[in-house]
Amino acid sequence: MTFLLLSLLFALSSCENNNVDDTAKTTIQVTGIQFTPNCYTDSGKVVGIDFDIANTALLQAGVNVDFSLANSSEEGYNATLNGKNRAMLTVVYSADRKDLFKWAGPTSQGMYGIFSHGPSGYTYPLSIEASKEIEAIAVVRNWLETKTLEDLGFHNLVYYDTYEAALADFTNGTIQFIASDFFHLVSALPKKYFLRNVTTVTRYQTVYYYIAFSKDVDDAIVSKCQSAIETMIKEKSTVAIMRQYFPLMPDEYIPGTLQLFTESTPPFSYGIGDDTTWTAVGSSVEIVNEIQRRTGYINKINLTTWTDAYTPPQYLPNSAVFTTDRTAERENKFQWVGPISSDRAFFYTLASSGIDTIKTLAQAKSLLSIATPKEWFTDDFLRNNNFTNIVSTAVTSQEAYDQLINGEVQALLMTDLQMKWLADESGLSMSDFTQHLKVMDNDGYIAFSLNTPASVIQQWQRNLDAMKADGTFETIWNKWYEGIPMP
Repeated sequence: MTFLLLSLLFALSSCENNNVDDTAKTTIQVTGIQFTPNCYTDSGKVVGIDFDIANTALLQAGVNVDFSLANSSEEGYNATLNGKNRAMLTVVYSADRKDLFKWAGPTSQGMYGIFSHGPSGYTYPLSIEASKEIEAIAVVRNWLETKTLEDLGFHNLVYYDTYEAALADFTNGTIQFIASDFFHLVSALPKKYFLRNVTTVTRYQTVYYYIAFSKDVDDAIVSKCQSAIETMIKEKSTVAIMRQYFPLMPDEYIPGTLQLFTESTPPFSYGIGDDTTWTAVGSSVEIVNEIQRRTGYINKINLTTWTDAYTPPQYLPNSAVFTTDRTAERENKFQWVGPISSDRAFFYTLASSGIDTIKTLAQAKSLLSIATPKEWFTDDFLRNNNFTNIVSTAVTSQEAYDQLINGEVQALLMTDLQMKWLADESGLSMSDFTQHLKVMDNDGYIAFSLNTPASVIQQWQRNLDAMKADGTFETIWNKWYEGIPMP
């Protein structure tokens, strides 16, 4: 197997573990690939976000490292998978790969999104279903970013053979939208071009890049490398490295010690700001951040689509999604901390509608029309109970609410927390509505991946319980939902 050998030997630095016996050090053959801005050559020197972070971590693990660049990703991957004392940088951690290697990371992340040249007219993050209605999206044939959209059912894709060709049409105005990894797009465009000319429409998949070690590498080496990366994250060293390549990039674009995801669903979680000042806010965000504050370190929160938020915690170590209904179908898929919210779903009508009472499902089925957001658990409920008067054309709770307000439907199936939020935001009172039959009563939790350490789950639950005991939880709750019972 041929490598483009750079004959680069990492020298041990003074930050090595003094307890490591020099005579017993293992040499690990580490492979990278040309992948800007993660690992690439610049004036004959290997640089990049992943390279710099891995360099430091491996040195601190106390090993000798021989580094080479592979001719292709496949070549480097297979060499690590089948070889001895090997490692590869910038490997995506995935469900189908997690048992093939030993892992340390993440060293960086990729964010697959849809971007607009100029204003898009959409509010970030646009839902997956709404994104399918975009007129045309430039994609590169056979790329993972493209295959993901194909798997999601997109049929509005315009195919290019190279990224350069897609980018050229995107920048010259031939096509307005492009699907790309965020960091790849920023690094491929001229300096500051992204900030001045591009807006983010949505984010449909988040991937995390790790150091993948062959299975024979000593667990102690992997553990020391992992500890070094986590220390760098907490000390903001990883942010400093990223800023060498992207000086204006906010901290939120580098992984944390925990990867936390949430869907844009006001008032639980939503965003304010733009691409470089985007901040997650909401009742659940405040609760989660207070839990984190009590642990001593606050990780960023990834605000994204439900599809993207719900997927990683089903396989990724040290990850979680909130606010997640704890249902029987989901019980064994996650470790749970909570509850942090409630999801009591009621039928609502306008008080002026003359519809006095809906006490049974049969009465609800006799209505002309009931709105609820498409593919929500409320939509599933109606379909599972054989309702034929469903109007689930709305993508968001706001759109479904507007359908009721504008007289397009007779009733709305919505949770009480969101109904109060929507009424407040539109300047109406809850007395303008009639609350009818309650059909669902679930609690919302923080759902952690099964491969998150039990000690993390226990610490988070203890902190949440303490918040409820000392009144902090009640203070946050009443700020958003005064008058509605706490979970």
